[in-house]
Amino acid sequence: MYSVFTGLLIGLLLSIAARAADIEVMPVGLKLAPGHDRAAITVTNQGVEGVVMQVETVSWTQADGSDHYAPTRELLVNPPLFTLKPGHVQVLRIGLRQPPSGERESAFRLLLREVPPAGSTRVGSNGGGQGKVRVLLQIRLPVYVEPAKVIRDQQWQIQRSNDGAFTVVVTNTGTVHMVISELTLRAADAAINSPALASIKASTAVFPGQRGSWVLHPQTDVEGLHFTLDVATDQGPQNVALDLGRP
Repeated sequence: MYSVFTGLLIGLLLSIAARAADIEVMPVGLKLAPGHDRAAITVTNQGVEGVVMQVETVSWTQADGSDHYAPTRELLVNPPLFTLKPGHVQVLRIGLRQPPSGERESAFRLLLREVPPAGSTRVGSNGGGQGKVRVLLQIRLPVYVEPAKVIRDQQWQIQRSNDGAFTVVVTNTGTVHMVISELTLRAADAAINSPALASIKASTAVFPGQRGSWVLHPQTDVEGLHFTLDVATDQGPQNVALDLGRP
């Protein structure tokens, strides 16, 4: 039954509009290196309201397949706090406090956060005016610092479980990260245009000395020991031969 209370509740819900800043950041990631330890990011306000943005720097490490973040002063940002009017642009200068010296790549993230407007005490609070929910923007940008010697090398393995699923594991034996975006498994003797046995989308960065793993589920029973894995990475496609008989 449609009551007066129900009508008031629906009207209230319809009157609430989610509002978020419209910010464009270019580029969406940085790569620093010995002799090239400075870079810039352009932040553009494409919205109709001004915003205040704060930038935080954190170190980014991996252990046992998990990402870990910690505040750091190794990465410098200027300015760390700025106001951006509609249609205006702010250039952020990014640099290292000390020149890179490690044998392996190091990684950081820039956290760009919208500062709550006056009168707003928390994210998602009604601080953007009556009848509006303020959705605060947060952008995370990767910053990679290459070592003096860049080596790209990986070791791949495949295992099959009792339920027929395949687990594919990569160990990054190089000195820089790799990003995996898609994996497609085929029989080793399959034609190039043949249907894949299984595939999976990913968006995974694997740091030097770390492992990444994915579980692929074929739609049918799969025989044989020899397979080919097509891997889409940030450095281009890879074609990897895999053998269930290998340790």
